[in-house]
Amino acid sequence: MKTNSINKNKYNAVLFFATVLTVAAVIVTLFFANRAVPFMMDDTWYGTDLRDGTPLSGFSDVIGSQIWHYLNWGGRSINHGLLQLTLMSGEMAADIINTLATVLLSFEMVIASRLISDIHGQKTAADTLASFGMMIGMLITCCPNFKMSMLWQAGCANYVYSSVWILAFYILYLRVLRLKKDLPLTALFIIPLGVITGWSTENMGPSAFVVALLITVYCVKKGLAQKRTLIWMIEGIVSSLAGSAICILAPGNFTRKEIGVEEMSLTLSDRLLQMLTGAGSYMFRALFILAVAFIIYRISKQHDPISVGILFLLIGALLSYGAMIMSPHYPDRAAFGTCMLIEVCAGALINAVFGRNTIQKNIITCLLSFASLSVILAVICL
Repeated sequence: MKTNSINKNKYNAVLFFATVLTVAAVIVTLFFANRAVPFMMDDTWYGTDLRDGTPLSGFSDVIGSQIWHYLNWGGRSINHGLLQLTLMSGEMAADIINTLATVLLSFEMVIASRLISDIHGQKTAADTLASFGMMIGMLITCCPNFKMSMLWQAGCANYVYSSVWILAFYILYLRVLRLKKDLPLTALFIIPLGVITGWSTENMGPSAFVVALLITVYCVKKGLAQKRTLIWMIEGIVSSLAGSAICILAPGNFTRKEIGVEEMSLTLSDRLLQMLTGAGSYMFRALFILAVAFIIYRISKQHDPISVGILFLLIGALLSYGAMIMSPHYPDRAAFGTCMLIEVCAGALINAVFGRNTIQKNIITCLLSFASLSVILAVICL
């Protein structure tokens, strides 16, 4: 018996060490992948003062550019403002920021998946590492277009950066569902966070607003939101709605619409075909992992319960997907945020099945790490 225990401990130690190595390899390789992909395409334009085409010389040029952009081209002022700042900082700084943003987003996915899976037992460093490895592995492996969403600077700013604050917005509401409490000073920072969440992308912002509204109504009915909590939840709803309106109703969106008349002529059937393509191609890997995780969860005889939070995240994913029918064009990279929410739900199901047992999760993490390494290396080599 003692020999078996020693062997098991050695096996766990080896598996933990393998997880550390593979996760570290993913992060390091991700950074070098960013280094391998230079500024390109729209980056060249956004690297200039959009008003006159001269090189950016300071923060005032970024502000002026975004005012011009808002009036003449599109409403994503927050995303593109950050894009211009990273372009102005140089490729090395931008590559570091991109890698750190991906790491931060993966940690947020760990937090969100835990909040909707009701795992019992003490959180450990080993469990956190395994969960983080799963999340960053799914984020890369299931990304509809890894290069254009996570390495291309304009794509990373539009999708990875914005997903960081969008998921932070979701987490605040999920905490009320799961923990029945909020963070200090939430009533203050929820307003700017809500505005930039809505003022992110045309599909993820409004869907976050609707989910915040649904969670608030649910919490009121269940008596989960006390007076102070209810106040900031309403503030988040109003501010995210305001941010969405600012983004969607930007004069530049209508100016750009007039320029792209040929794209606006698409019929309803054309747009429905684009939506089916999105579900069947862009999101296939994320949906596949979610389906497998759900099947394992259902047939498992010993599993932790799933909170209602997973339903709200799936509603958010569905709404962000459905909103793209309003767009004349549905590029694969636009499904990044939708896939991210699906992956959080898949991670929650895996957590619910295995709980704090890190052995199985380490194995899953290693497999996903090798898969994501393959994706990264394929981009670097090709």
